[in-house]
Amino acid sequence: MPALDHAALRKQLATGKLGRVYVLLGEDVKLIDRMVDAFEATIDEADRPFAVDRVYATEAGGTPVEIAAACRSLPMLGDRRLVVVMRAERLLKPKRATKASEASDSEAAQEGAEAESDAAATDFAPLEDYVAGPASFATLVFVATEIDRSRRFTKMLDKQASVVTFGGIRAEPKSGQAGQHDAQSAARQFVQEEMAREGRTIDTPALKMLVERSGGDISKLRGDLERVLLFAGDRKAIVGADVDEIATDASSVQDDWAVTNAIGSGDAGRALRELALRFERGDSPHGIVGQLRWWVSNQLAASAPERARPALDALLRTDLALKSSGGDNQVLLERLVVELTGRPVARAFGGYGSRRQ
Repeated sequence: MPALDHAALRKQLATGKLGRVYVLLGEDVKLIDRMVDAFEATIDEADRPFAVDRVYATEAGGTPVEIAAACRSLPMLGDRRLVVVMRAERLLKPKRATKASEASDSEAAQEGAEAESDAAATDFAPLEDYVAGPASFATLVFVATEIDRSRRFTKMLDKQASVVTFGGIRAEPKSGQAGQHDAQSAARQFVQEEMAREGRTIDTPALKMLVERSGGDISKLRGDLERVLLFAGDRKAIVGADVDEIATDASSVQDDWAVTNAIGSGDAGRALRELALRFERGDSPHGIVGQLRWWVSNQLAASAPERARPALDALLRTDLALKSSGGDNQVLLERLVVELTGRPVARAFGGYGSRRQ
């Protein structure tokens, strides 16, 4: 099938007349997340808990046989089932074993054995059969940062699926400092356009810091900007101190307990930074909620029992929203961690758990 551009995809989403198989491909993860939300919005809100499945490739519910079975299951309510496979690069471009020249003999042998084991355990036949004849009542969406087009299954997807590429910010290709300057100019223009759409302003130091700390990653740039706006609340002017508080350096090292430690210290800015790193690393949002629940039940309940009940209510509300596809996963968790630190949560980007389309 021919590749779709963004305008054609938005037209399909607006009309609700969807194809049967899609691949959303590229590095602009934030924009892809908005498109996934738009796919889910085509399903009546009351039907989504029964008609929408959002799974992570290779995790529970995300194996080829499970994905195919989910697509073939008739929706309990409504007339359409939507199955979204996140982190699909795990299936469409799995990691290869390290070459012996790039690692020690023992490391190469171990990684080679693991790769062979993973390849043997991944039987694509159920998905190949499904993609060859997809159900008329279902839409299957693969979300991947990259794919290996030399593989048999991805060759089939290239022919059968509507492929939409989200490449992020692109400047004219140039080498050396000229190319870097053009990329930064494109990034600054992107930020200024987003700020204008939000009805806000950003000063020069804040703009420079935001672009530099993104490290050329459009997904990180979008995420940092959205977290800065959330942190700023109702303030219209964004300054360097806001960005310095929220935006991490692209090379930051992640501590698994940094989010809960920041919440425990009442540091909303650091909690948002650390949560962003967890998402950039690809951590499961449900696993993060489970960790926060443990912290509330075992530490917050002991140190500040009066805050435990509201915190548990916020966790339950977020957990239900995640399971019912009630909004963008990262936005839901960003608002949760701000609430857990005791700060009031301002409306941002269209309201609770939503992204602008």
